[in-house]
Amino acid sequence: MSIATYIVLSIAFGVTAMLLMRRCAETTPVKLTKGLAIMFVTATIYVLLFILGITLGDLLRIEGADAPQLYARTNAYIFLGLAIFVALRMLLPHLKRKPQLPVFDLRNWSSVIAMSVASGINVLLIGLGLGFVMPIAGHVHWAIWPLFISSVLLGYTGIMFGRQKVTIRPLRWMIVACILLLGCGIAAVVNS
Repeated sequence: MSIATYIVLSIAFGVTAMLLMRRCAETTPVKLTKGLAIMFVTATIYVLLFILGITLGDLLRIEGADAPQLYARTNAYIFLGLAIFVALRMLLPHLKRKPQLPVFDLRNWSSVIAMSVASGINVLLIGLGLGFVMPIAGHVHWAIWPLFISSVLLGYTGIMFGRQKVTIRPLRWMIVACILLLGCGIAAVVNS
């Protein structure tokens, strides 16, 4: 796995943050300066959950006593399974005829933190799968900076879109995010 995997995963989670922030900012608009602070808090929580997931996956990785790479394909299939689960978990609510997607109050900081943790569960699960494939040692910056930058930029774009009530097609954006997640899972299996 290379830094490209981290960048692709970060873009996928940035897109989901953009969709969530657009919905929330449409119902409860906030000032752009507070929106930037909200995105810094959300991105920080995402990064912490991602690092926690990778660390737990690194501890749970299946390895042979004599050959550490003996179960590399099995670990890659675990990552692919978690990627499929997260992709379906993100996509299925959008496929309903009248989707009832969660909306959080951006004016309340406790609601923002709850939103960040609730939406960060997917980040934690993907981090868990990624930990099975690749250890965190030596790659901490690969995990931190792409996810933080992508979440802040795309999430802030979502806040701006929500304030202006710009119409976007959430199903198409979510399909793109799910394809990016599945692409990383399939690449891990192919490269194992």
